[in-house]
Amino acid sequence: MRPSRAIAFALVTLVSSSLAAQTAASQPAPPQTARQALIEMFFGQAPDHLEKHLPDITRRTYQRLGGANGQSGLDMFSLLAMQAKSGKNNLETFDTGSTLATVKELPGGSYERMDITVERDDFAGDKDEIELVPHMISDGKEETLPFILHFTFAMKMESSIWRLNDVSIALQVPLADPAFLKSMEERQLHQNEQAALWSIRAVISAETSYQSAQGGFACTFSALGSAGKVAGAARRAYLYDSQVAGGKKNGYTFAISECDASHYHAVAEPVLPESGQHAYCADESGMVRSSADGKASTCLATGEVVEQKVPAARIPQHSAPAQSDAASGTTEPAQRVSISQGVSAGLLISRVPPIYPPLARNARIQGSVVMKALINQTGDVVSLELISGHPMLAPAALDAVRQWKYRPYMLNGNAVEVETQVIVNFTLSEP
Repeated sequence: MRPSRAIAFALVTLVSSSLAAQTAASQPAPPQTARQALIEMFFGQAPDHLEKHLPDITRRTYQRLGGANGQSGLDMFSLLAMQAKSGKNNLETFDTGSTLATVKELPGGSYERMDITVERDDFAGDKDEIELVPHMISDGKEETLPFILHFTFAMKMESSIWRLNDVSIALQVPLADPAFLKSMEERQLHQNEQAALWSIRAVISAETSYQSAQGGFACTFSALGSAGKVAGAARRAYLYDSQVAGGKKNGYTFAISECDASHYHAVAEPVLPESGQHAYCADESGMVRSSADGKASTCLATGEVVEQKVPAARIPQHSAPAQSDAASGTTEPAQRVSISQGVSAGLLISRVPPIYPPLARNARIQGSVVMKALINQTGDVVSLELISGHPMLAPAALDAVRQWKYRPYMLNGNAVEVETQVIVNFTLSEP
């Protein structure tokens, strides 16, 4: 190629490339979708990421109220936005696909992550309705609640910006969905197992207290759980869970066997043998074992150790000095004292706060959980019985109160066991 032709070719190529670059630079960026606007609104980094996507009238109203905060229906997403910006959580968002966002390391440690899926995206002209459902994942498996939360966001294009015009929150209970019902059944069976384990702990605690006061173990639940008077003498109760004392609770049967003054076996066996639930058993050592086949006999023979010694077995192996009866010359064991909630609150020296369950918070569930507590001579909570409370709040309250520590209650100069009522309140701050 001649030099003149090469130069001309190079000039043509340079001009063409420059024109193409200018054309590309002059083309506007693709418009933001309603989904992208929703992601920016809740997870954006700009100072006005939330306000930007509110209607003008809404923004002006909140400005008069002191800021664009307080949308009660958006609490969950606002919380996620703050956590994402603070770097505390691992957040990933998706402009397309069935998942809108994934949040890991949720507060409270109850779940490993939350997936927010897009169930519906209805786009029509300048309007778009996007329906989202949160899914809580624990141990690689989705946790099933008694309901499914649906959030529907109605977006509308105003002044070339997608703005949120309406939020709808619905609770769905798919009563005829076999998969949902199976998940609910599995969840309930797991809760029954946990209740059975807690009940066996309570039996160990009761047997230890009984042996300390009476000099030997109780061989029947009626001996552990009945209070009143026998032949004019006061009789105390050691097992305060009336259902366990009756031999049946939450799909389990309870029994004491192979018992004498120095030895006992306590067992909890599922009522339905093919339910897949574990059986639990214990003896005077305080060790708790379980068997996967749900049979008490297997648990006693070859059960796997669950706990070497449960906390309830920490009850001291002595009782308060016996009270003498001068007329009869006999002695009676020290009585367990019932005290009011106010008195027990004054004895509290270490209070572990309950962790607000994320799902309960997201569903705006609040209220009080009432429990009956047994506190031993050293101030440890050795037994808890749920009296009332929302099922989504009760486990967190029980877990917290078990860790509370009290000053010993003194009676006539001696520390004694007390029973009292404990109330844990779960309250959402006003938007």
